[in-house]
Amino acid sequence: MPVASMTFGTLVLLILLAAFLIVCFDWTASQREENMVEQGFQRLVEQYEKALVPQSDWDDAIEKLDHRFDTKFADANFGSQLYTFNGVTHTFFVDGANRVIYASVNGKHASTRAFRPFAGITAGLLVPVRKAEAARPPITRVAVAGETVTKPIQSSGLVRIGDTVYIMIATLIQPDFGRILPKGPRAPVAVTAMPIDQPMLRTFASRYLVDDLEIVPTDLSVHDGQAFSLLSGKAHFRLRSSSGTEIAALAWTPRRPGVLLLEQLKWPLLAALVLLAFAGWVLIRRCGMIVDELILSEEQAKHLGYHDQLTGVPNRALLFERLPRLLASAGGSEPRLAVLAVDLDRFKEVNDTLGHPAGDRLLKTLAERLQAASAATGNALIARLGGDEFILACPVEDRQAAEELACRCLDTIMQPVQGEYGKIDVGCSIGGVLVEESGTDPSVILRRADLALYQSKASGKGRVTFFEPGMEDAFRTRRALEHSLRASLTNDTFHMVYQPQVTAEGNVPAVEALLRWSHPELGEISPATFIPLAEEAGLIMAIGKLVMRRVFEETADWQHVRVAINVSAIQMRTPGYAAQVMQLAARTGIDPSRYEIELTETALLGDGPATAENFDILRRLGFSIVLDDFGTGYSSLSLLHRFRVDKIKIDRSFVCDLGKSEEVNALVSAIVRLAKSFNLGVIAEGVETEEQRQLLTRAGCTKFQGFLTGAPMPASQIAALVETGAPQRRLA
Repeated sequence: MPVASMTFGTLVLLILLAAFLIVCFDWTASQREENMVEQGFQRLVEQYEKALVPQSDWDDAIEKLDHRFDTKFADANFGSQLYTFNGVTHTFFVDGANRVIYASVNGKHASTRAFRPFAGITAGLLVPVRKAEAARPPITRVAVAGETVTKPIQSSGLVRIGDTVYIMIATLIQPDFGRILPKGPRAPVAVTAMPIDQPMLRTFASRYLVDDLEIVPTDLSVHDGQAFSLLSGKAHFRLRSSSGTEIAALAWTPRRPGVLLLEQLKWPLLAALVLLAFAGWVLIRRCGMIVDELILSEEQAKHLGYHDQLTGVPNRALLFERLPRLLASAGGSEPRLAVLAVDLDRFKEVNDTLGHPAGDRLLKTLAERLQAASAATGNALIARLGGDEFILACPVEDRQAAEELACRCLDTIMQPVQGEYGKIDVGCSIGGVLVEESGTDPSVILRRADLALYQSKASGKGRVTFFEPGMEDAFRTRRALEHSLRASLTNDTFHMVYQPQVTAEGNVPAVEALLRWSHPELGEISPATFIPLAEEAGLIMAIGKLVMRRVFEETADWQHVRVAINVSAIQMRTPGYAAQVMQLAARTGIDPSRYEIELTETALLGDGPATAENFDILRRLGFSIVLDDFGTGYSSLSLLHRFRVDKIKIDRSFVCDLGKSEEVNALVSAIVRLAKSFNLGVIAEGVETEEQRQLLTRAGCTKFQGFLTGAPMPASQIAALVETGAPQRRLA
């Protein structure tokens, strides 16, 4: 009996000990999850606050929202943009007197009555904002190029309206460079509300690896019992308003490693006394494994949150966490810091022609080569910002070392990539910043690196460019030019000219329509300057529509002269573009058979579904297709096989070298013979000398365009050349 009692007592003690450990493990796991969710939610609110800073701390915002409130500007840059890219459903502006002056709901302008449910919490959020605004030092224009004159002033809180809990953020409108200062002591405040809805919860749960995450109310009666049933068996994190009142809770199903452990050990615990020692050993061993799994799970979640899943290098979040520490130690007696922005050239063409798996392989190779090129420097930080842009931050001794590092990275990256997709020639551009003073704002450094990267690409790509102070001025000038370009779509500063296309006999069977821009301050601006800017700014579709409509209207009565219209690659790749042309043609009543659509080889490169559809529709409507700049692209012969064009244009770069090189003479002759073998028309552009025209004539080309045969002229002068009933007009 004593042995049995001791054995039974030992067994009971082991069971109680096992139960105690199970409860402890489950409680520890639940506490870990609750702490992780609470910290993650705070980080989420901070990320949303940072996302509002570029829109609110902006000189243009002071001009459009403080000096005079521009509703369209508010719609485009706050209401619509924040809803589309950040999920903000409600955007409001209050003026200096804290009166609501603007409202946007779900990205659309709305009545200010929509502000009423949010008025209470807004009043509380405005108190610290106005207090910080009053304590802010007087704003003056920035003394150092690229430095901002203000720090963000924001406050945030939670509010429950109906069944929805919103994250509310109040952000003071301030200047960034100080070019435009507030008109009074109190500037407008942007108030945004973002709902904690299912998409946000799914993203949050995926990031922090919690199960069945949901938001539940907690303001029910204690005696009702419903609040307890909603949270029963759930881990939760209570959400409180600015006043401290509980308004809801984030609840999820906690992981219970202890329960799983009990399920696995219930038979060993009931086994014979001879297995007690073994059962104890299993218990300790299993507990250790579960704790390790929890730690590993937490580390994996943190790693996923801070690293790019494709390349394995740090992502934007980790970059902005580590970069301030690197910048704080730069300069003085410490080594300087080189920050390089690395971007692949023609990466989109790889995706279009070889597919996204090839593009993914290229990005992985880029990350590996950056690591190899910077391995010798030791403490280097490599991060992927997004797309094909990477950041390399590395301590260096001086500017020469920074330039050597950048050139080493460029040489390493530009080596061809061999793989299952064949040989891929990699192009790369690098923009660099040498940080010589500690404490510089990371966003300023990255913007300077981007400006230097933009200069590398604008200078021909495949090179390294380090930031110079003049680039800030050039960027601001480019931005001002972009604003002028947008304004020109409504103030009618564009006009059309037409350059004759002349036969060997001097007749004018066709003209090419050319767009000109007369800037009110800068005068005539070349299309080579503003067309690429329009493509980058997303204005090319609007400008292309304006050109097409104006050409149709001005040339509708030219019955015996064909008109060529240039169309960009972006237009041809846009779904529905051909339908837009069809509507313009029907509205103006023109005959499509008298018009030619001029496309470069780039516009047809990749042969995407939208490009092929637009091409086929334009052909069926009766438009002729001309392949411009023939011979300067990547796949001229294959394009002639895939697309049925009507005419090719010999590029001016070939015409310019006629008579100077036998190779060029032979190449031009080959292009003419090739066109004739495909039954295509051929015309040479950029003809400026009589010698060039004679050489082209001997090569078999009989149509010319250039200053020798006729400069671009207004529609009225072209109309004077056209005789009613005449098939074509001879130039004087």
